[in-house]
Amino acid sequence: MFIKKKFNVFLLSFLLVSCTLNKIDKVHGVPNLENKIKLIKIDSNNKNDVQKILGPVTLIDKDQNRWTYFEVRETKTKYGKKKIYVNDYIEIYFSKYGIVRKMDFYNLDSMKNIKFTKDKTKTYAIQETLSKSLLTSTRKRMENARKKFNK
Repeated sequence: MFIKKKFNVFLLSFLLVSCTLNKIDKVHGVPNLENKIKLIKIDSNNKNDVQKILGPVTLIDKDQNRWTYFEVRETKTKYGKKKIYVNDYIEIYFSKYGIVRKMDFYNLDSMKNIKFTKDKTKTYAIQETLSKSLLTSTRKRMENARKKFNK
């Protein structure tokens, strides 16, 4: 009886210590990107100014002279599922002299309006041969058998 009470007290204290009231928040990329880009002026700032404001460049496209920055904030819901609540993305285009020419900003709402193509990319690395189709069908049969066996 005494051991059972000790165990219950230990279990209750463990549960209380492991619970947190603080919001679990993970930030990827540049924090407060939307506020920081307000400091960048078109035809006024250069690459050095942008790096001072936003930090190191996440992605560089030298062909189009474009830098890309992003911010993704995710949290966990009550049931432990991940939820993204901030997804900001900016593309900054520079002139050949390194002056900011144009900025394209996308947030979570504007990304929902982007239409992606339904076309599929054909790979040229592996041709559709008899051996490939035979191995693919064998793999599918093995996966189906494993699923039936695990049930």
